Amino acid sequence: MQKNHVTLAGIAVVIAMIAGIMYGVRAGNAAVSIFSFLAGAGLLFLLKRSVDAVIEDEWTRLVEQKAANLTLNATAFLFTVTGLLLITVSSPSQNYDQAVYAIAAVLVTQAVLQVATTLWYSRTLRGTGP
Repeated sequence: MQKNHVTLAGIAVVIAMIAGIMYGVRAGNAAVSIFSFLAGAGLLFLLKRSVDAVIEDEWTRLVEQKAANLTLNATAFLFTVTGLLLITVSSPSQNYDQAVYAIAAVLVTQAVLQVATTLWYSRTLRGTGP
């Protein structure tokens, strides 16, 4: 299967998986959510295995690294803005402090993982250059 077709099929599977999880949450049935997640993950795994071999060059890897880094930074920025917004609209009747703490925990974990993986790969890949 070609990479473009797998990408489109993967997007459809993820949308269906999210819809199934949301339906399970709204219905109050955890089994539906778990089944939707496992079925979607299984389909994504099968789709990934069916992709024809693609030869990647250094340019493709560089583009993917830059895209991943930009996505990580944008996500961190949006989580920060969301946390600040929740703190701002928080009132005694609607306290969003726990949500802000959860967002802060995600941001700290994300930053620690980025630093750890950057250090790991810089040491691991240092001697494998051409």
